[in-house]
Amino acid sequence: MYRKPNQNEVKAIFQNSDELFTTTDFEDSGFVFAPFDLKNNAVLIKSDRIESVSYKSSNGKKASIGLEPTGTAKANYLDLVQKGLNAIAKGGIQKVVLSRKIEVNHQVSAERIITRILDAYPSAFCYLFFHPRVGFWCGASPETFLHVEKNRLKTMSLAGTLPYQPDAEPRWGEKELEEQAIVTRFITDRLSKEAEALDIKDLKSVKAGLLWHLKTEIWATLSSNASLKNSIGLLHPTPAVCGLPVELSKEFILEHEGYNRKYYTGFLGELGMGESNVTALYVNLRCMELTQSGASVFVGGGITADSIPENEWEEIQNKSKTMLSLL
Repeated sequence: MYRKPNQNEVKAIFQNSDELFTTTDFEDSGFVFAPFDLKNNAVLIKSDRIESVSYKSSNGKKASIGLEPTGTAKANYLDLVQKGLNAIAKGGIQKVVLSRKIEVNHQVSAERIITRILDAYPSAFCYLFFHPRVGFWCGASPETFLHVEKNRLKTMSLAGTLPYQPDAEPRWGEKELEEQAIVTRFITDRLSKEAEALDIKDLKSVKAGLLWHLKTEIWATLSSNASLKNSIGLLHPTPAVCGLPVELSKEFILEHEGYNRKYYTGFLGELGMGESNVTALYVNLRCMELTQSGASVFVGGGITADSIPENEWEEIQNKSKTMLSLL
């Protein structure tokens, strides 16, 4: 079940069996749910039945956050960030995105949570996903991964984070601006392999929940021999969720992060759907996995040579409020 950004229509896609389908070439039609570590294991929900309903957000107030991290949580994350800084200092890695998983006990139903998500984040891609062999996931992603219709592709670079302050514009520092520039350069360099022309829009500050981000929209006119599989392979995972160079950063994450991200920082959305065969995919950020006893909330931040561990901890604490406020 999902709603695209700034729309009122909520769609639900149902598959008639509990079989676990995957897609490898992304030429199928349905709803795709892909992990961070993509190894031909992107889950596909086949669109055997599609329902839709108009839903108007009630603009309900978000709950205040009173959750304190466990005694070792901060120390563990600061240690992880320091390892990242050490790897950057040695050369090779320019940026690495490091995350943590927060376990929360709660009694809020999945139905109540998705309603709260729809109400709280009208400008995000809001979703609730279930497959009996994958589990329940939900989220409110602020980031488009790929939107493809015919030979036109749209994506974005989204990086840099500051807490939202009412009646105040964000004041970006060199770290955030460089982090954003790194992601934009990566995407345009990679897309140039598939595109006949690129159109890079102006840098903007955008609000997502309780946070500000820097965003650059990038449009591409795809060449005749381009394929969705190639485009996904070139861009996933982006430096915004992994680091740069991507391969080295990904190796560092898998070795040092200390837990399995699963579908956090993967991508999800419509695959080849509708009369015009549209693909609309979003990065799985601001998400959580719902479990028998509660939820696992995922949150991370980009580490560069200029990062200060204490500041990085504060940033992910601010980011965690997006999902924790729903519980």
